[in-house]
Amino acid sequence: MDAGDRPVGGHVIWDGSPRAVARLREAVMPHAAVGVLRVVLQQLVLHEEGREAGRHEVIDEIVDVGGNLVASPMRESVRADPAASAALDGALAQLRADISAELHATVDSLEVVLDRDGRHEVRLLLSAEVSPRELAEGPAPEALHDGDHHIRHQSPALEELRDRLAVPSGPLRRVLDGLRERLVRRA
Repeated sequence: MDAGDRPVGGHVIWDGSPRAVARLREAVMPHAAVGVLRVVLQQLVLHEEGREAGRHEVIDEIVDVGGNLVASPMRESVRADPAASAALDGALAQLRADISAELHATVDSLEVVLDRDGRHEVRLLLSAEVSPRELAEGPAPEALHDGDHHIRHQSPALEELRDRLAVPSGPLRRVLDGLRERLVRRA
């Protein structure tokens, strides 16, 4: 890890690979609801008796519904679109390759947080011991960071994002938002 990486609740925020994150954003955001605040994508490697036993994938969106933050799954929508699914897989493979090349390690939890304002975070957990049975039986393991987890643990930041994005829209605001979106896509 380098000086740009910083720990957050057991995870490390990794500052590399903006192109892969931009590709990931392009793959999933068209499937998000109008007014989405955040999209959370996590791939969690599952283990059974010390061996890899599959991978659990979460793609959730967080929206404001009448003043309440609500998480809903969007994985099926993204994966049902062959072009989006292939683009997502390509972006994730590039992200994992970049992480492996820089850290010389593989990660058990890869989490990408995409906010509607263009901000993003890539969170890594090198070692997470979660079995398929733990995931199925509940409660949700601590390593699982789905939309509900973000609402429980980051509601002040999500509410601030919601309030900031609720600024009335005018012609100048639309131009600035369009420019910001183009810059994020090019990154």
